[in-house]
Amino acid sequence: MSTPLFRKTALAALVSAAASPGLVQAQSGATALEEVIVSAQRREQSLQDVPISIAAFSRNAIETYRIDNLLDLNTLVPNLSAVEGAGGTQSVLFQIRGLYASGTALGADSGVAIYQDGVYIQGGSGVLSNYADLERVEVLRGPQGTLFGRNTSGGAIHFITRDPEGEFGIRQRLTSGNLDLFESRTRIDSPQWGPISLSLDYTYRERDGEIRNSGAGFEVDFSHQGGGFYVSPEKLGNEQTDAMLLGVSFDLHEDLELVYKFDYVDTTNSPLGTGILDADASLLPLIGPSFGTERPDSVNNAFHLNSHKLSRGHNLTAEYEISDTLTLRNILSYRESSIDTPGFTLDGLGQFAPIVVVFVTNGGRKTEQLSEELQLIWSADSYTLTTGFLYYGLDQSAGGYNRAPNGFFGSAPPNLTLYPGNQRARQSEVETDSLALYGQWEYHITPEWDLLLGGRFTNDKKDYIDRTLMTGEVLEESFDEDETTYLVGFNYKPSADLLLYAKYSTGYISGGIVSGLIYDPETATSLEAGLKSSWRDNTLQVNLSLFSTDYEDQQFGTAGNLVDPPVPTSQVIVNAGDTSADGMELELSWLPLGGLTLGMDLGYLDFSFDTLDLDLLGVAPSPHLRPEWSGVFRADYVTEPVLAGANLRLHLDASYRSEEWAATRDAEYSDDEVNDETWRLNAQFALEGLRLGDAEFRVALWGRNLTDSDLPANMNVLGPIIAGTYEPPRTYGVDITFEY
Repeated sequence: MSTPLFRKTALAALVSAAASPGLVQAQSGATALEEVIVSAQRREQSLQDVPISIAAFSRNAIETYRIDNLLDLNTLVPNLSAVEGAGGTQSVLFQIRGLYASGTALGADSGVAIYQDGVYIQGGSGVLSNYADLERVEVLRGPQGTLFGRNTSGGAIHFITRDPEGEFGIRQRLTSGNLDLFESRTRIDSPQWGPISLSLDYTYRERDGEIRNSGAGFEVDFSHQGGGFYVSPEKLGNEQTDAMLLGVSFDLHEDLELVYKFDYVDTTNSPLGTGILDADASLLPLIGPSFGTERPDSVNNAFHLNSHKLSRGHNLTAEYEISDTLTLRNILSYRESSIDTPGFTLDGLGQFAPIVVVFVTNGGRKTEQLSEELQLIWSADSYTLTTGFLYYGLDQSAGGYNRAPNGFFGSAPPNLTLYPGNQRARQSEVETDSLALYGQWEYHITPEWDLLLGGRFTNDKKDYIDRTLMTGEVLEESFDEDETTYLVGFNYKPSADLLLYAKYSTGYISGGIVSGLIYDPETATSLEAGLKSSWRDNTLQVNLSLFSTDYEDQQFGTAGNLVDPPVPTSQVIVNAGDTSADGMELELSWLPLGGLTLGMDLGYLDFSFDTLDLDLLGVAPSPHLRPEWSGVFRADYVTEPVLAGANLRLHLDASYRSEEWAATRDAEYSDDEVNDETWRLNAQFALEGLRLGDAEFRVALWGRNLTDSDLPANMNVLGPIIAGTYEPPRTYGVDITFEY
């Protein structure tokens, strides 16, 4: 276990401060900070009573920060990074506490788990969704291997949607902004009809991309291969989304809560614009001088084609209060999704380039998952026991003709459409079955001291089938392994306003099969100590977490020709090293006077590669998306009523990130793989609570990335070329909300 953090961060812990986002919602005349309720330990508790480093966003905070999906957390949660993957695959590359997570290969898993309403959502392609109506967002940092299980070595992100209210109500929000943004969010709650209450949320969103495509109009016809006819779009990064959330609440018995939810998302989008960021000097005569690290107005991405994602999900949650001390909960869920990514290039060279590096076409993925979780929560005077059983089943298929790279550094024909099909094109299927038993016991030794003991046993099975489409060759392989994760901790609460905790916890990322090659689970062990405190009648909150984590048998993607025996494919996953991460999260919220809330969040991360097998990796990876320092500073001010009972609200937040690697590895010919330190400023000015009869209105002007930071968000080193995508530009607009 590495320990430098305790020496490096002790002084910073004493002189710095930061704010948990869920705590900072000023109210006119408020005399105390808002209490935030979270479900991080599978039961509802005050955030200040939970021995976990959590960033929690309430419904009001979600509206103020305009949180719609995973990417919106990038500037709001220290020690977390989240950027969109290339190619319109709606994937997210992110890290928490140094654990880099993508899991985009079929059958691979990510080390940061995404949950929706208590249900694990398989990561990778298609995980980027706009949620119709959110009640709360919780970001749990550090291994959550006991209560959340597999694939939570870095942490877990939980999106909780709103339940039916049981009273008639209508809420409509209209948004207009630059980049031709238009968004309509509608929510209707029904009154309770007998035992049934209904709610319906519908969101429509459209916006243009931020980069023009000088290669627009290029046509690709896959119809004779089971695909369709596609035309490269004029703008890159555009989006059109329809999202719906239906909720049904059944009030059948005073001790029984039964809620069914159906969510639906339909998104069409173009890939992000890919630019050439740098190149080896030998290629300059071929590609010319038109490249750089600043976001361009136009790129030639002729082979970028629109992607389409469709997802549906069902969730039935039943909670029965057997007695005052015993609660039984069951969560049954079924989800299905499909995403079609007909074509994109990673190199950004365009159709007239004399070379081609990577061209990927006609890819698609379908996913079905079924989960059943039964939980029993026993709250006695001397202890709290949370136990559960989980079954999780997942079927995935992906592939198509021409899906693999067509060549590396070779010449490109003028009509680069890859006919006939690439000989390595394939169709792959992975079936996953996972069973888990778990329990966490919190024993109250004394009124001040608690002992925490937790454990989880998991069995993972995966069956893999790979078909090479042009030859008919079939490859089958299976994976079956057990893992045990556990938690040991102590809580000390000398008063109602102070919690001190220390714990040792473990987690793991499931092993599996990619391209017929089996790889082992990746494990995490973490030592963490922290405090949560409230001062001055809860007008000041200070929270601190210090952690030291080791990741062993880390999973890396690498070229198939580097393993023995070679695997005839473009990518495999191998266990090729150990890494460690030490750091801290420090949080402060302060209510100096009624209506004004100030806060800071500060994160420190010391990440290192301890061992690497370069024979398997070829080249050493970089500490991608892992800045040493990250933070956010915020201020909220709410006035007394100024017009018809309405208040003015002013919100400002400024996020900071120190230097960070935007490229996944070093390129000897370039010095541009590392982004400089940067600040990003967001703001909102709102008139809220304006009452006209029984209706209430809210008008808000907002802006994001007001400094228009235009650094590369993600770089790919493709031999002699570095290509990449860019962070979103400055956006601004107005929200008009009506509520009755």
